[in-house]
Amino acid sequence: MAQKFTKPKVVGIQQVCIVVKDVWKTAEAFWNILGIGPWNVFTFGSPKVADLKFHGKRSYVPSLGAVTQVGSLELELFQDVDGKSVYTEWIEKYGEGLHHCKFLTDDLDINKVDRYMEYLGFENMQNGHFGPELKNQFSYYDTMKALKCIWETSNRSGGKPIGATPFPADPNAVSPAKIKVTGLKQIGIVVKDVVRTAENYWNILGIGPWEIRDWGNHALWDRTYMGKPAWARERVAHAYPGDLELELLQPMEGASIYQDWLDTHGESLHHLKFLCDDIDATSQAFIEMGFPSIQMGHFGDPKEKAGGFNYFDVPPLKCILEPVHKPKSLPIKPIAIIPPKE
Repeated sequence: MAQKFTKPKVVGIQQVCIVVKDVWKTAEAFWNILGIGPWNVFTFGSPKVADLKFHGKRSYVPSLGAVTQVGSLELELFQDVDGKSVYTEWIEKYGEGLHHCKFLTDDLDINKVDRYMEYLGFENMQNGHFGPELKNQFSYYDTMKALKCIWETSNRSGGKPIGATPFPADPNAVSPAKIKVTGLKQIGIVVKDVVRTAENYWNILGIGPWEIRDWGNHALWDRTYMGKPAWARERVAHAYPGDLELELLQPMEGASIYQDWLDTHGESLHHLKFLCDDIDATSQAFIEMGFPSIQMGHFGDPKEKAGGFNYFDVPPLKCILEPVHKPKSLPIKPIAIIPPKE
């Protein structure tokens, strides 16, 4: 590969974004249900981004965004006020929900990443810059076929957007949430082929190594799907770019929320995970708020009184949340490592 197409060095995942129809309402829901916030709400797109391009053509799209830091991961909400962009394009096809992740490179050289992604054949779906010079460039790449997710890169590495309005307005406000989430630890992606997708992440972005495991009832004390006992089997892969866990999930047999997702949404971003100290108490809090479990199970050594997961589809938050109580060690060893150890 020619030097000008050198693979960028990805140093971490900075952000995950949810596209919504009402930023203010969704930010309020996160604050009230999970204690996530405060938020910084800001205007974006046109006219602030004078050189905004959508699928290679100049575009005029005023947008509204909101960001908050949840542990090491920035959570972003986006809503188009007028016109069409990567956000409305997604909503028209799939509805509100998880939309893209953003990676950071070691040198924050967006032009280098653009050249590399173009060389590999990934369309630059939307790009531009805001602020003086080229210090706030961004590009969205159509990597859905290879990576099962839209990926963005930017040389904005975080912080409060200029001119943002805080929510709640009162800096001393206390969230009424019974569940207080202080860190998002995992982004889950449902795929048809865990091994091939993991190889693509390694070869394209250098994200890895990946540990591949067979998962299912053989690793659980119990398992339910839509509130009823169930049997199913999956293949999963995990990598750790920075402080975040990236998970790939491939349904193999049996009824599961992963197969449901493939049937309705195709391969794409599926859920966000946070850690808790008591999976049963946390699950009960979700249920009392009117959000029933869609899939759950316990794993690990029962003597540790740890090891359990539960998935909840929370419509006001426009995404699936997975609280997890981690045991001291996973009960299943990897069946493969990508790339293989030498």
